[in-house]
Amino acid sequence: MTPKPFLLIDESAHNQDLYYATGFLASDRFLYLKSATGEILVVSQMELGRARKESRIRDIRTTDDYDVIGKLKQYGRDQAYGMVVSDLLHDCGITAVDVPYDFPIFLADGLRSRGFEITPIPSPIRRLRSVKTTKEIEFIRKAQRCCENAMQSAIDLIRGAEIGGGALTSSGEPLTSERVRAAITHTLTDCGCESHETIVACGKDAANPHDIGSGALRPDESIIIDIFPRLSRERYFADMTRTVTRGSPAQELVEMYDAVLDAQSAALDVVRAGVSGSEVHDVVCDRFEDAGYRDLFIHSTGHGVGLDVHEDPSVGVGGPVLKAGNVITVEPGLYDPAIGGVRLEDMVVVTATGCENLTTIAKRFVV
Repeated sequence: MTPKPFLLIDESAHNQDLYYATGFLASDRFLYLKSATGEILVVSQMELGRARKESRIRDIRTTDDYDVIGKLKQYGRDQAYGMVVSDLLHDCGITAVDVPYDFPIFLADGLRSRGFEITPIPSPIRRLRSVKTTKEIEFIRKAQRCCENAMQSAIDLIRGAEIGGGALTSSGEPLTSERVRAAITHTLTDCGCESHETIVACGKDAANPHDIGSGALRPDESIIIDIFPRLSRERYFADMTRTVTRGSPAQELVEMYDAVLDAQSAALDVVRAGVSGSEVHDVVCDRFEDAGYRDLFIHSTGHGVGLDVHEDPSVGVGGPVLKAGNVITVEPGLYDPAIGGVRLEDMVVVTATGCENLTTIAKRFVV
């Protein structure tokens, strides 16, 4: 059975499905149509030259081909764009299309009012993206090298800090989450990466998995460092987490760290094509259950990484069967509001017989 045409309308600077499908990056809305007869890209006249140069799509048209100016003058911007889409579909002999779940309701309603059948479906492009090509894996590997350079700069700052007055200091000033985050950002920028919301969370801040952290870093407490940069040019992400401490942590923190390390090692041992993300997650849950920490594990074990930092496949409850070429994280963590948190995250490529770990920085709690 021939699948229905698939229609995607957005700006690819934030819609990675659209970027993946077309190879074209733009901050303004454009259209991608895939049908049994081929693929079509519709851009503004201003973007035509760049689209021809950059996109992998050969059939490139412009909104001017469908009299967008005349429609704008008569009907206004939103109505005009919907009429352009309608004219394109009529030209292609298409009366029914599939669209992704997040397709604009206004456009869908407008097309339905003109007699088209619009069916929301899970994006087939997202499924394609979950299995990486050799080239994509090389991009991710490149991003990971930058990520590790940044992680090392953060750990070196903490390792070199002095302890005094209940805080860590560096060059005579308090060593703060903000200072460490700035060092990470500087290293990533020099490496051709961009980053947002990098986590450097100390003590009780670290008990909230996505608290980015603020203020002075303190001795004897856990410091979660979670870095997830994207290559500015190639647009692929990396992702890794280490938890460190400077000083003499309490035995409870040491035991939490050892439990997380054990659970992660056990999970990495079972990752391979044919095993589900749910099964990998269950291994982590079982280890934490045996160690008496099950209630302190409050998120999934991992996720896919690629053009988005969080993408398919899920490594958690209901996670699908893993395939060779998936790039996933394995990141168990424990979070105790009374004393802090511990998380360790490696990024791996799933293979037929196991996985290739792209993360090389050692796991050492006390630095």
